[in-house]
Amino acid sequence: MSSHNNIQNIEPLPDHDFHSAWGCTYSARGAINNDPQTRALWLQYLSNPSSVERQFHVLLGSYTNLFADFFGSYYPISLHAHATDALLPTTIASLILNTVATSPLILESEELRPKGNEAPEETGTRIRDFSLALLGWTEAHIQAPNFIAIEGIYGAGFGPLAHTSKEWEVQAIAAGPRPVVVNLKAQPSQEDLDAQFAAAKARGAIGVVFDMVSTEDGSVLPPTQYAQLKLAAQRNRLLVIVDETMTAIRCGAPFAFQRAEYNPVSNDVQPDLVIFGKGLGISGLAIGFAGVITRNFAYKKRADIMQSILYWRAMVSRPVRLPVLLEALGVLRVAHAEDWPARSMAVGETVRDILYELEPETKAPGAVRGLGAMIALHRDVAMRLRIQSAIRRRSPWVRWLPKLDRGSIDRDLMMRHVFGKESTERRRALAEEAESVGTMPLCDRGRLVPKMLSRGVRK
Repeated sequence: MSSHNNIQNIEPLPDHDFHSAWGCTYSARGAINNDPQTRALWLQYLSNPSSVERQFHVLLGSYTNLFADFFGSYYPISLHAHATDALLPTTIASLILNTVATSPLILESEELRPKGNEAPEETGTRIRDFSLALLGWTEAHIQAPNFIAIEGIYGAGFGPLAHTSKEWEVQAIAAGPRPVVVNLKAQPSQEDLDAQFAAAKARGAIGVVFDMVSTEDGSVLPPTQYAQLKLAAQRNRLLVIVDETMTAIRCGAPFAFQRAEYNPVSNDVQPDLVIFGKGLGISGLAIGFAGVITRNFAYKKRADIMQSILYWRAMVSRPVRLPVLLEALGVLRVAHAEDWPARSMAVGETVRDILYELEPETKAPGAVRGLGAMIALHRDVAMRLRIQSAIRRRSPWVRWLPKLDRGSIDRDLMMRHVFGKESTERRRALAEEAESVGTMPLCDRGRLVPKMLSRGVRK
């Protein structure tokens, strides 16, 4: 067996790091090592960078098509360094205007498409006026676009959605129009939701943003409320924007809203835009053309979609660097080959079964929340089990984001190396490894954990 294949087949042992770099790590193996095509390109890049750099646009096109195939015809149109960069109302407003302006509605219309014998200003005004009428936008939506945000959404690390954060240091740097916050826990009627959305639209709201699984307490958006949100958005011509930064692949489907329980209420109307990032290696906006608003743009052919994406990406020289693109390609290829969405359900079942055995009180309804391998539970339980968790300081809830490697579905391995008394040596080895490079496992947004790991775990 070649050394290349040896690298591919190495399966890391599971460990107690359920923080996974705030969900940025799906696998402990590394995508570049585990996909032959990506590894070959990476080795070529190391020896002759320019030969691979010349393939950048071909590779970006491959990534775009692979993403769309994996995520059910959602295309990664706008690429960014961080998901927060994608969640800016001005960025999304410009993106949607560009997508309309380059759509078959415009380019295949004798009346609307650009004409060679007219001034550019005349063309721009005609297309802009048509786009605003199609979207139901006024100057308020151009000058100060805004969002409706559902109570409990993570929001963003900066910008307008940072106003919704529960962390004071994030609230302190929020800038831009405050989003209109809607509280679904109050169980609003459809009529009440319609009225709130209509009032927000009149004040400049262009879309509604929500999570399928709350990053605040792990509560799952019920299918009935998902349907309510889409219907209210449809009635008020508002974009439906789902933040899947944390939930993509981890919750039993490529995107969490694609799970079976949400399909009966979809009525063939899907979200318009999806925010992605974290473990996918690249952050950004994905667009689908069966959305509440985007289905009206008349995109039917992939060639037309790809052309519009190229128009948008032409606004910047290179949205991502080549090494980042190679890693992202590797992640998608391995996720597809190993069916990570299905595995996430098996990982979640394994972890929950162990939890129910070690902490019987977690069997109570609502004690363990989330979907698949995105698990939320009380921080006291996580501390007793000595599991490194993703913590929000002002919430009693923590998130567990276990790796999606095969070892995470093996109950015996998980007990031996993560939860059981036998995991002491594994934990000690990891702690010593961290200390050797001057770090310790993170807890609570960067604070260093004391040397509790060397004391072992709960028996």
